[in-house]
Parts: sequence; structure tokens; C-alpha cells
Amino acid sequence: MLTTFSTLFSIRTSSTVNRLIFYAQKLPLVGKAIKDTQYANLGGKKAIAVIAFLLHVIWGFVSKLAFLGLLVYMPAVTMNGTLSKEDQLSLFLHIFLLISFGVAGVASVMVLETKREKYIAVKLMRMKPAAYMHASLGYRYCSYFIYYIPAMLIFTSLLDVPILKGMALALSVTLWRVLCEYLHLKLFQKKGIVLIKNNVAVWLAIGLGYGAAYVPLLLNWTPTSGELLLLWPVTLVIVVLGAIAALQLKRYSDYRTAVDAATKRDDPLLDLSRMFVEANKKQVKSKDVDYTSIAGQTAQYNNREGYAYLNALFFARHRSLLLRPLWNRMAIIGAIGVIGIAFALFDPEKASSLAAKWSTGLPWLIWIMNFLSVGEKACKAIFYNCDLSLMRYSFYRNAAEQHFRERLYRICGYNLALAALLGAALTGFALTAGGISSEELLLTLVSLIALSVFFSIHHLFLYYILQPYSTELNMKNPFFFVVNFVVSIAFVLALILEADAMGLAIAIVSITIVYFVTALTLVKKWGPRTFRVK
Repeated sequence: MLTTFSTLFSIRTSSTVNRLIFYAQKLPLVGKAIKDTQYANLGGKKAIAVIAFLLHVIWGFVSKLAFLGLLVYMPAVTMNGTLSKEDQLSLFLHIFLLISFGVAGVASVMVLETKREKYIAVKLMRMKPAAYMHASLGYRYCSYFIYYIPAMLIFTSLLDVPILKGMALALSVTLWRVLCEYLHLKLFQKKGIVLIKNNVAVWLAIGLGYGAAYVPLLLNWTPTSGELLLLWPVTLVIVVLGAIAALQLKRYSDYRTAVDAATKRDDPLLDLSRMFVEANKKQVKSKDVDYTSIAGQTAQYNNREGYAYLNALFFARHRSLLLRPLWNRMAIIGAIGVIGIAFALFDPEKASSLAAKWSTGLPWLIWIMNFLSVGEKACKAIFYNCDLSLMRYSFYRNAAEQHFRERLYRICGYNLALAALLGAALTGFALTAGGISSEELLLTLVSLIALSVFFSIHHLFLYYILQPYSTELNMKNPFFFVVNFVVSIAFVLALILEADAMGLAIAIVSITIVYFVTALTLVKKWGPRTFRVK
């Protein structure tokens, strides 16, 4: 198994290192110092591979902390801050049970998962399917358990759960996932069904699971079903079943059939790029109705010149493509606003108690505006329908700052419209529920406006400086993900530190102003070199 694992590790790290070298060459300042000879520098590549592995390990711990903290602990504690520790623990366990045991048991298994690595190892390198699956499953769930221990102990200790029970909870969720791997494999063996490829079943499980996990927060209801996970008899049953499943996976004799089902050469799921290419292009493909509706109506743009004229025509000819996500988000915001006002009218007491925690919920605006922003979708549409052809020419790249400005103002307009509607919805709820000072409400509206501008700059700036899209619309630039990860860490710190409304608003406005000036400066200086097809 160690030899097999070493081979798999080599496949993973070589792909990662080559990608890092390629995109590092495109970075400003340091890119010119990285020569093509680095691809043949085995010593240097091994050093980078070690660093990449260490980052992978760090990400394993951080991802578990983020998952338990943001999706389980904080909703259970902050959404019902008046509850006792016992009730908060019940909510924590309820959410954890439905997401990590229920949803993940259907949607996050690897034994029948289609992966390029599986195809390369088994089909191209002629690795034995059983050896590949043993190494993959063994590494995944040993590391899974190790990554879970610190996160689980941190958050369960905050809820006064003994250390031994926290460890048992980490062990239970790990062996439960092993049991689910075996059940998926047996379902395929008996019925020929690859459940992980059934999108309807998977997304239904995700929707129902997450909905059932969080609905008690809205109903002020504290379910106790999750407390079963802390009972020693339940833990013992899960551990025994998981251990039996691990033994059966070790003894399973027909991995060849399972691997063949997951690595069909013509399966579009085999190549992740192929899987998303058609979906990505469909998302950003312009509609004929846009061209017909704009035909003969270009006179209104005759007063514009150069890139201002080009971008005015682009946004006009792709209005349905660019406005569709905007209208969808505005519809969701409007519906939530109506529900919030109705809730305040129907149950003023609960609405007032919720409004009393207004300032503690302000850091969540960062995540909400990040989710609502249409900047990333707009950048993808711009790339596919305009820049993919034009950025091949030096004159277009050299004018990066000019069309960056034009597009920034337009995307800011879209996001400001979302911020205005969200602000109106929050204002309606605040006025109906009462108990919110005018200062808090004003700071909330200022923060929303600043955040809408911040995310407009952020998405467009990364598009111009890192240009993450390939010709197939896949995002392969690792530095793009690194930057977004760092920004996400800043969001997490805002939640953990529980910044007051005034401090948060000042910080957001200040960072937005600095980001705007920095983006314009760096795009003008480096845009001609970084803004190109990769």
C-alpha cells in the first residue's frame, strides 16, 4: 500500500507543481525570474512539492475549522444567543448530524467518484484497482479523522462537552463515512446504481438536509435528535459498523468493475474540465434576442468613443445574460424582505428580540454581499464573449486600465442596486420590528454600499491581474484561490472578533477606498502583462 500511495502522491504533486510553476511565471515582479528550466529541475520541484503538501495539510485542518465554525457552531450560537449552553449544544449536534452524517453520506463519497486521477492511475498506469482504492480510501479517512480532531475539540469544549466525547464524535463521523462508502459500493454491486452520479438524488439530499438543519433556527425550536451522537451505545454501534465496513472494503474483490464504472473514457465526468465546459459556456452564451433588440439602436452610443463605446455595446448586447443573475438575486432579496416584515407583524416579540442582536449580525453582511455580488459572473461573461478574442492583441492589453474603469463602473452599478434593495429590506424589517437605533441602521446601509463597491473591485481586479480563466472557462490559477482564501480568512476574523458597527463600517469604507486606488494603479502598471489568454 505504501508503494501505491507513493505513486498517487507523485501524480498529485507533479500536477500541482507544474501548475504552480506555470502560473507563477505570469505573476508580476517574480514571474520573469522563473524560467522554463524549472519544469526539469527535480530538486526544486521536490521542494515545491513538500511545500504544496504542507499547505494541503494546513488546508485540511483549516477547512474543518471553517466548516464546524461557520456552518455548525456559529449558527447554533449566534442565531439563538439567548439560549442556554445545553440548547446551543443540541442545535450544534442537530446541524452536525444532518449535514455531516445525512447529506455527506449521500453526496460526498469517493469509492464510485469519477476522478481524472483514478483514470490515470488505473487505466493509464495499469495500477491494480484494489490497490488504488485501498490506498485512496485509507489516506482519505485517516487524514479525515486527524483533521477533525482539533476542530471538534475546540468547538465541543466551548459547549462544555468532555474531551473524550469530542474525540468519540470525531471518530464516529469518520467511521460513519467509511460505512457510507461501503453502502454505496454494495448498492452498485446489487442494483448497478451509481448514486453519486444521480444529480437529482444528490441535490435533493443537499437541499432537504441543509433545510432541515437550519429550519429550527427560524422557528426558535431546539431539536434533541442530535444528542444521540453523544450517547456511548450509539457511538459504539457506529464504530463497530464502520470497522466492519472498513474490513469489507479491504476484502472486496471486484473493484475492477467499480473503477470501470467510474472511469469510462467517454464519460464527461471523467475530465472535470469537460464536465463544466458545456455548462460554463451555456451560462455565458449570449442570446439571439439581445442582438435583435439592439439592432438599429446604437445611435444612443454615438457620443462615446474607443473602449467606452465598445463596452457600452457589449453590455447592451448581453443585457439578458448580465441582468439575469441580478434579477434572480433581487427577487430573492425582495421575497426575504417581505417575509421579514410579515414575521415582524405576526410575532412582534420575537422580531424585537432578534432586532436587539442587530449589531452582532453585521459581520454577516460581508458574507451576504460576497454571495450576492454579480462580479464573478460578469467577469466570466466578459471573458467568453469579448476578451477571449481581443486580449490576444497587444493594443488591447496595453489599454487594460481604460476598459477596467469602464467595466468597474458598470459592475458597481449592478452591485449597488443589490445593496440598495437589501438595505430597503433591512430598513423595512427594522422599522417594523423596532428596537434598532437610527445610528445602527445608518451604519448598516453605509457598510452595504461600501461592500458592494469592494466586491465589484475585488472580482474585476483579480480578473485583470491573475486572469484565472482558461479557454474552456475553467479556473486553474492556484494564486486566484490563494488570494480568495486570504480574503475569506479576513471575513472569518470579522465574525470571530465581533467588531462593533462603527468600527466595522469605518474598516470597510477605508479598505474599499484603498483597494480602489490600489487596483487602478496596479492594473495600469501590470495589466498589459497579466491580462492575457492562458
